[in-house]
Amino acid sequence: MPVRLKIEEGRDGLVATISERDESGKLVGRPSVRAVASKEEAKREAKALARSRGLKVYGLIDKTAGGTPGRA
Repeated sequence: MPVRLKIEEGRDGLVATISERDESGKLVGRPSVRAVASKEEAKREAKALARSRGLKVYGLIDKTAGGTPGRA
């Protein structure tokens, strides 16, 4: 199952949403949504989840100013 990280700017700072998707891209389970201190912290959490699932990469959607979508 792919792991996806979405980083957005919220009222009180950065918000990270980490979700798991099935092979067709549909959401599996409930996503984890929480405030993070930095993009690096959010990326570490997504990377740890992806690795715990046996994946080497995760999808990254950066919706912050100057952010670029892609794979990490």
